Amino acid sequence: MKKYELHDLLRYFHNAKKSDGTLFPILGEDALSLTCSISYLLEDTNFCIKAYSGTGKTVLMEAIINLLPPDWVHVIEHMSDTAIWYDQEKINEARFIIIPEAQKLPDGIMEVVKTWADGRTATRKVTDMTRQKDGLAPRTQKLHSKYVLMAVAVENEKGTGMFDAELERRCMIMHTNPTVKQTERVIKHKLLHSAVPASKISDMSDEEIKGLRKHLILAIRERDEDDATVIKNPCAPFLFNAIPSAFPISRSKVQYLLRLVNAIGRFYPEEIMRVERDGVKYGLLTPKHNWMGLRVYLNHFVEECLHMPSHGTDILKLFPDTRLDKFGFADSETVKMSEVELKKAAKAAGLPFTKLKPVISGLIMTGFLEMDDDGKRQLFFKSPLLTEPAAKINWSDLIEETEKFIRKEWPEVASEYIRRSCGSVQIIDPFSGDHLVVGKGTKEIKTKEVKGDYPTIFKSKHDASHADYASFLLGAQGIYEEKEYETIREYYKTS
Repeated sequence: MKKYELHDLLRYFHNAKKSDGTLFPILGEDALSLTCSISYLLEDTNFCIKAYSGTGKTVLMEAIINLLPPDWVHVIEHMSDTAIWYDQEKINEARFIIIPEAQKLPDGIMEVVKTWADGRTATRKVTDMTRQKDGLAPRTQKLHSKYVLMAVAVENEKGTGMFDAELERRCMIMHTNPTVKQTERVIKHKLLHSAVPASKISDMSDEEIKGLRKHLILAIRERDEDDATVIKNPCAPFLFNAIPSAFPISRSKVQYLLRLVNAIGRFYPEEIMRVERDGVKYGLLTPKHNWMGLRVYLNHFVEECLHMPSHGTDILKLFPDTRLDKFGFADSETVKMSEVELKKAAKAAGLPFTKLKPVISGLIMTGFLEMDDDGKRQLFFKSPLLTEPAAKINWSDLIEETEKFIRKEWPEVASEYIRRSCGSVQIIDPFSGDHLVVGKGTKEIKTKEVKGDYPTIFKSKHDASHADYASFLLGAQGIYEEKEYETIREYYKTS
């Protein structure tokens, strides 16, 4: 059986099909696709996709469902407060619960979801005249605690405000990409799809997809059967620089970063080192799993920690950085925009905003935007005190610190762990598919193989820069013959 990588899971989303077999790839949502799928499927993390209608949330959920056996999944559609209890048996038997349009659910069902998020069983007492006549207690219905993947359309008030603070703390939250660039990417693919056979724009065979599905099912089963194993991350103490500790919300949000790293470890179960101590089975994660976790999720994690409002990053990108003058104030060249001007800029950038006030208010509250009032209108500008956060971790130092930690805390497996996981750590980048190496003495990630300027099968360096065959077809500038397309397709399959 082929050894599958996270990059193969991303390729699956790039080659996703609808239930009728129609090719419907998920492009431009790489971090969301990987984070959502592995966090929910392999680490039982409640996950919410916040998005504007038509930006692909339902397609992504359908692609995730198609990775699972049908009897593992129960989809909660629009139903009344009582209807959910008639599906009690199906819900209790299901391994995964999917809610495609959570903003349309009545309050009663949302209360069930909140109860589940607390790790509790939802109960309901039902009046039964027959039992009452016999002097018996009312019949009780139970919906056992479940982990939920839900999507919320945020363009209406209920979708924007339906999550209270308690539920938000119990859900990992990400949003889809609503920008013009993303829209153009989707339109280009649809136009191409209408012009050529599906086989021309697909670079993952049905057999590969079946193998990936089998790999994930085995990983999920192993996670369920091996529930007694306690996952530990010896690298975790040395991830501190990645955590925005100035914001108290990071105390609860950091669990989602750590759970994602756990999920990546579960995707590679043979790489987890097992050790038993005092009757407890432990599984130790490696620097590789941590590097991949930060690669996939770090930017979104930091945005969540900073209470970045949905699509707040997209709004911030409309402003140039603000510089401080010698007195410590925003300088005279600072770009300031009114709400009307922001709406125009957002529209020009392809952001589907109809109500900007909640986003602007959130950005002001968290210090990303500042406001001036010239007596006629409010003007907003990017705070000079905060820049978009980025974390830099010296992986050579992290590996050395991990070695010391392992020797002290896990001496019984230290030699083997260091030999297997702390030398030249070879990684396949989950986004690009590039072969990388991390190790002691390397200040940066370095490629394992350095080729020429670009392979001669491509017409230009630009054409060779695409990560996969679908991206190449969408973005290639050169003119290629039929045989050249076949050669390039095979190149991406084997590279």
